[in-house]
Amino acid sequence: MLCLKNSTNPGWIEAVKANLLVTISDHAHCEKKAANTGMVLINKYPEKSDLGFAMCNLIEEEIDHYRSVLKFLDKMGEKLSRDTGDPYARDLFTQVRKNEPGRFLDHLLVAGIIEARSCERLQILAEHIEEPELKAFYKELADIEAGHYVTFTKIARTYYSNEEVKQRLDELSEFEAKLVENLTNEPTMHG
Repeated sequence: MLCLKNSTNPGWIEAVKANLLVTISDHAHCEKKAANTGMVLINKYPEKSDLGFAMCNLIEEEIDHYRSVLKFLDKMGEKLSRDTGDPYARDLFTQVRKNEPGRFLDHLLVAGIIEARSCERLQILAEHIEEPELKAFYKELADIEAGHYVTFTKIARTYYSNEEVKQRLDELSEFEAKLVENLTNEPTMHG
């Protein structure tokens, strides 16, 4: 179902386990940025009401996830650290074409690919984190992130042919796979 062409390097989870608080904090920032992606899309394409409704649902879910991650940090007696950025997402967004109609398609697909990779990473966390409540939380979120990937690709297929979506998704997924191959196992959601 997911468009990923490779798996996360096994060394990533070891970096996370050694720096779990860094990962949890970064995860909060990722949820916030995912909500922002929905806002950007409805601001850029206000005439697409089906997009607006879908993004409203996504924004609400992502903000709820952000709140939930903040609650975990609070329960642990920790505060959210500063956002250090997400080079993975930034590099992936460089592939978005500058002009329409390709820009809209690319924005949807890049957002979908990021959700797919987040889903994979959350599944890994759910399998390897020992704390039961955090483990269950990550499992639940992994399932929801898979749904967000579907949302973005479904909207893309509303405005573009299946063949065009498939071809561009394949191209962008190839680029993403190369990014992932070169990641240095930072204890961040996309590190």
